[in-house]
Amino acid sequence: QNNKVLTLQEVAEILRVHPSTVSRFARAGALKSYLIGSRRLFKELDVWAFFENQADRGYVFGKEN
Repeated sequence: QNNKVLTLQEVAEILRVHPSTVSRFARAGALKSYLIGSRRLFKELDVWAFFENQADRGYVFGKEN
């Protein structure tokens, strides 16, 4: 069941990116997020959909060695 609600930090850990990168994707509308008060929260299902979408486009996070 993938309807878990995640924090920005948890999403950053899942995607292996810096939290500010997650914020940028969310503000740009690329990654669906929900503002609850001053907190930005994410549904786990949306995070994996975003991941699959980025992978399908051939995007790579960070530099490959």
